[in-house]
Amino acid sequence: MLVLLNGQDTITKDSVCGIGSFDGVHRGHQAIVKRLTHLASGGKKVGIITFTPLPFFTLKKAPICCLTPKEDKEKIFEQLGVDFMYYFKFTKEFARLEPRQFVECIVDRIAPSIVVVGENFHFGKNRKGTAQILRDLAHDFFMVEIMPRVSDEGTISSTRIRELLLLGHIKAANDLLGREYSIAGEVIKGKGRGQRLGFPTINIAPPEHKLLPLDGVYKVTVELGKKEYLGAMFCRNDLLEVHVLRFDGDLYKRIVTVKFLERLRGIEHFKDDASLKAAIAGDIDKITK
Repeated sequence: MLVLLNGQDTITKDSVCGIGSFDGVHRGHQAIVKRLTHLASGGKKVGIITFTPLPFFTLKKAPICCLTPKEDKEKIFEQLGVDFMYYFKFTKEFARLEPRQFVECIVDRIAPSIVVVGENFHFGKNRKGTAQILRDLAHDFFMVEIMPRVSDEGTISSTRIRELLLLGHIKAANDLLGREYSIAGEVIKGKGRGQRLGFPTINIAPPEHKLLPLDGVYKVTVELGKKEYLGAMFCRNDLLEVHVLRFDGDLYKRIVTVKFLERLRGIEHFKDDASLKAAIAGDIDKITK
């Protein structure tokens, strides 16, 4: 998959593209990709037009906590069959573009034949451009298809998924994502406490700006190459510590992917190592049942 940042390439000409932030690449976003693939059945290339950094975090001046940082997003879209991703650098100057100027940027730099957006799509200065305005402005340049929102007991959105994760509702978040929420990171040195307790662990450095779920102990799977192992994860702030079940090996400095399945309990304080050891054993028992 080709990745472009404010550049130009012949692969984009006459392509079929979706436009949006696409944080999470959830089931609603996947529906757009499915529609793009159908529209491109005649041999056109499938593209995703998005922004870096994401407008939400720039305009709201909020801490950046993404469901899918850039590398994760690209990997997922490539797996979905997307041919290229085009990033507009989202600067203060870019944010001030009038809707017509934004459309001109798409025409000049990408030149698609069809663009698909969700019905809640907004663009341009003060977000005053809507999906219908995009269709009107693009009339002489490319066709615009507007897709209805995908719902599951409410609209599926990145904001809703973030809220579920921050509340520890992993199963509900995974259902809206259409896959397990995951974190990939490098295995780093820990303090070795788990080893002393008889439950050796790996410590994982999460990617910068990656949203971490509510503090607690989680049932997870750990992806190592082509194999997956069950694990018990302790998650607090930026500390990710995992006991990998039925695995014996050195993972130091390797990149591993952890997929969240279920939150078992919150963070507890134990009076001694014996109490902590008993709690960990109980967590493992729940995981393996």
